[in-house]
This record gives sequence, C-alpha cells and structure tokens, in this order.
Amino acid sequence: MSVYQINKILYTTDNDAAFRERLKEEPGAVLKDFRLSEEELAALTSGAVGKLFQMGVHTFLLNHLSRYELFGVNRDNYLARIREGMEYDPRFEQGKMPPQYFIKGSK
Repeated sequence: MSVYQINKILYTTDNDAAFRERLKEEPGAVLKDFRLSEEELAALTSGAVGKLFQMGVHTFLLNHLSRYELFGVNRDNYLARIREGMEYDPRFEQGKMPPQYFIKGSK
C-alpha cells in the first residue's frame, strides 16, 4: 500500500490544472501511471473518502476531492463520506468536528 501515491495524486490535482483536467477526462489512463493497490484504486475512484482517511491519506489533501468534484465527491457529501471513516462521536450532532485520528482495524 502506498498512501504517498494517493497524497501525490491529490497534491498534483490541486497544483497542476492540466493534470486535473486529464484526471477528470480519463482517470483510468492517468491513474495507471501511479503504483496503487487495487484497494487504493477502488477507494479513490469510488470517492470513498472515509476509506481513504482510514488508509492514512492526509485530510487536507482529501478535501481536494470535493473542491474539484472528483469521483462523485462534492461539498454536499464530503462530510458524510469522511465520517464513514471515523467512529461515531456525539459532537458530530452538535456540529463540532472532533480531532481526527487514524483508526486501525475499525469496521
């Protein structure tokens, strides 16, 4: 597993407009140039933000998925999707996001 590769994809998405457009137009061709496991590729291309979070992808970089509306992720569903990677915390209901931490082996 190479979380670095996913972080690199998301970083490049934010900093290279041509790469971002290619990723939107032909994601399969772009992503084959990166060493991703099948699990990582599936999580990324399905917009499974919570799964990517559990894998250790940086939360700042994950936000680029919603910023550029990649893989079905947008501002309306990002929060719900990233919460899928966290244990329930009652502060969610109060509108307060708890500190984020990596959860090994949950679910």
